[in-house]
Amino acid sequence: MFDDFGALTDRDHWLGWMGEDPAAAVRAAIGTMLADQNPTAELMWLRLVGDPYFLTGGRRLPEDPDRVVPTRAALAVGFELCVASSEAVGELRGVFSWVAAGLDEEAGGPPRRDRTYLDLDEELPRAAELLDQRIYELDEE
Repeated sequence: MFDDFGALTDRDHWLGWMGEDPAAAVRAAIGTMLADQNPTAELMWLRLVGDPYFLTGGRRLPEDPDRVVPTRAALAVGFELCVASSEAVGELRGVFSWVAAGLDEEAGGPPRRDRTYLDLDEELPRAAELLDQRIYELDEE
C-alpha cells in the first residue's frame, strides 16, 4: 500500500502554516509521534481519510482593517496507517490533529507554539470538538 494524502491536498484551504509541503509535514509529525512511543517504529504507509476539519483565527491589522494576520490554525483529519517495529507490524486508525498558535510571531506576536495529537480509534466529529479546545490550550502554556 502507498501513502494517500488526497484528503488534505485536494482541499482549497490555507495550510501555509504547515510549511511548503503540508503532506510531508503531517507524515513526519505522525512518524515522530510513533517513534517517540517505540524507537524502532517505522511508518510504512499512511492514508488520510474523510473530510478534514480546519480552524483558522487571526487579527485585523489596525493600519489596514481589510487585512487579517493569521494568529492560530488547526487541523484534524482521519487516518489509517501501518507501523512496523522490531516487535510487530500493525495497523492503526484514528484522527491526527495539529494545533499551532503564535503564527504572527514575525509581526510582533507571541512565540509560535505547536502541538500534535493521535487520537486512536476516535472519530472525526469528537476530535473536531477537542480541536476547538486544544487550539486555545496553547495560550495557557
